Amino acid sequence: MTMLRDLLATWENWSARDTLTRALSTATTEHDRDVLRRGLHTTPDVDPLDALRAGSELVALLRGWQWQAVYAARRAGSSWNHVACALDITAEQARADYLAAVVQQERHGISDVTAYREVL
Repeated sequence: MTMLRDLLATWENWSARDTLTRALSTATTEHDRDVLRRGLHTTPDVDPLDALRAGSELVALLRGWQWQAVYAARRAGSSWNHVACALDITAEQARADYLAAVVQQERHGISDVTAYREVL
């Protein structure tokens, strides 16, 4: 499994090169073009498909871990409305997503979910 920091570095390098390349195409002064070229020279080249793979894996990992942060927030006294606000979704959706993650953990026998159910 690829390390989280490696996935993020792949995505960030692609994003930086993409931004620099687009900026270079519209730069109006030689000084700006030189600065952007130096940035391109020092930023690793990343294939867009590699960036897509890394981004997809990052999203999947973070989404897969999100329920643990929800659990911690609820244990710390946050309401479902607070959790929902942090996630930019409704409280009902936040609770439903959390419950689905707990059920998945239970189904796969990964952990004892008793404590996780207590914050519902």
